[in-house]
Order: sequence, then C-alpha cells, then structure tokens
Amino acid sequence: MTSLLEHQLVFVTGKGGVGKSTVAAAIGCLGAASGRRTLVVEADGKGDVGAIFGRHGIGFEPVEVLPSLSVMEMDTEASLEEYLRIFVKVPMLSKMPGLARIFDFVSTAAPGVKEILVVGKLCYEAKENHFDLIVVDPPASGHVISQLGVTSDVGDLIQLGMIRNQTSWMLEILADQDRSTAVLVATPDETAVEESVELASRIRSETPVHLGGAVVNRVIHNPLGELEQAELERIRSVAGAAGQLGPVVEAADLYVGIATRHAGNIATLQAAMGELPVATVAELLGSEANLDLVMEVAESLEVELW
Repeated sequence: MTSLLEHQLVFVTGKGGVGKSTVAAAIGCLGAASGRRTLVVEADGKGDVGAIFGRHGIGFEPVEVLPSLSVMEMDTEASLEEYLRIFVKVPMLSKMPGLARIFDFVSTAAPGVKEILVVGKLCYEAKENHFDLIVVDPPASGHVISQLGVTSDVGDLIQLGMIRNQTSWMLEILADQDRSTAVLVATPDETAVEESVELASRIRSETPVHLGGAVVNRVIHNPLGELEQAELERIRSVAGAAGQLGPVVEAADLYVGIATRHAGNIATLQAAMGELPVATVAELLGSEANLDLVMEVAESLEVELW
C-alpha cells in the first residue's frame, strides 16, 4: 500500500464537527516535516484551516504558514478566472465586466460547474507538480461525493469537445490510487461511525477516488489493565463503608463504559473498512483547534500513518 504521504492528493473527509480540519492540518504538517512541498486546501470557505495556523483571510493564492507548508482557500470564481486564462487563453479577465454575474448564471444553469472548478484546480496543481502533497479539507460528508464524482458524471454526459478533454485528465489523476486517496475522519460515537460507514460505501461506489483508510478522532481508551481493574474491584468492595470512595468508583465506571463503547464503535468502522487501516487519536481534553493541538494530533498520527 502506498504510504499516505506519498500521494499527491489526499482528501480528508467526514461529517462536520469531527475534527477533519485539524486532521487535514496535521497531515499537512507531517508532509512538510518529511521534506515535501505541501499545500493544505480548505474547499468549503469557512477559514478554519487558516485560523489554525493563526492566519485569517487567506485567499486563493497559497500562503506559506510554516517551512514547506502553504495554505489556501478555494474560490470558485477565481478558479474560473484562472481556468479561462490558462486553458481558453482569455486575457485581462480582471477587467471583464460582469464576470461574477456570468459565473453565477452558468453555475446555476449547468449543475456541476462549481465542483469541476474546485476539483480542476486541485488536479491542476497536482498535474503541474507545484506541490508534492496536496491535502484537501472538503465540505462535510455527502457534499464531497458531488465533488469527487463530478468528473465521471460530466465525462459520461459530454463525450466530445474541450470539457471532455479537461475532465479526462482530471479523472486520470483522481482514479490513480497511487496519486489520489480519500481518508475518512470520524469520532467514536455511534452516529458518526454509522455516517462514516455510509460515506465509505458511497466513495467506493460513486467516485473514482480510492479510499485509503480512516482516522477516528477524540478516542477515550480504557486505561485499566488487569491490575488496575482488580484494584478498582477492591475499592468497590469497601466503598460502602468509606462513602467518599463512591464517587471514585462511579467515575471509573463511567470512564471505562465510555471507553468500551468507543472500542466497539471503532471495531464496527474497522469491519466496514476491511483491510484498510484505521488510525486513532486520543481525546485531548480542553484543547482548542490551534497549532499546538495540530502538532499533538500530528505526533499521534505519525505513529499510525500507513
């Protein structure tokens, strides 16, 4: 199996709130630390990735935030302008009146245009080898399916002409499992795991992109080995006589119960992933999404990355 960091395009996807932006940033940091020219792309325009690195208002042009690591935010209108300049040879686009209105009209009339522009920009950066590793933080869950699957859909619909030619080379990059891969991010909660299992199935059946593995974030592991469990039972046996120990036992039981549920849900995800790797990141209580947290997540993933 190709190492995750050896791909050119890595799509980090999952439902909202599971920490996929943090995981994407962490993978980007690992790529840069390994000596790869790395770009992290936020494709949903929320600004979360830039904020993680203490940079706000990052736009369409890549901005270096750490050595060998740059960040950019997707802008479909700017992507259209770049596409027309490079492939259609239309000059002086910035002075063209009404370009934004034209773009809105075309994207409304022709579903898939915005998705093609997003995917096209990513594939173009890979094709031109501007970066060794491009880590993409796409929209949450099902929205990523429309992006990753759009090249196949448009290619099937339009068999001739410039659009067909453009989608064919994009599809070639996306379908090459040594160049492109998707990584699921989930939390160990039952709902998040169920949604990830469904998303994994849809990536496999509805997109050309190879599913490479999953990261389960915010995992609580059972800290009690056999000796600790025996000690807990001993404490439990005397807790009735020493009332102050009751809350200790209850807290331990709660912690172990959560860890047990997490382990069971991770096993469910692993079964759905088959032989694909599932990495885990422990719950970092009280941590906010900033560079320190990203570095902790990166350190955790470095041990488990395939």
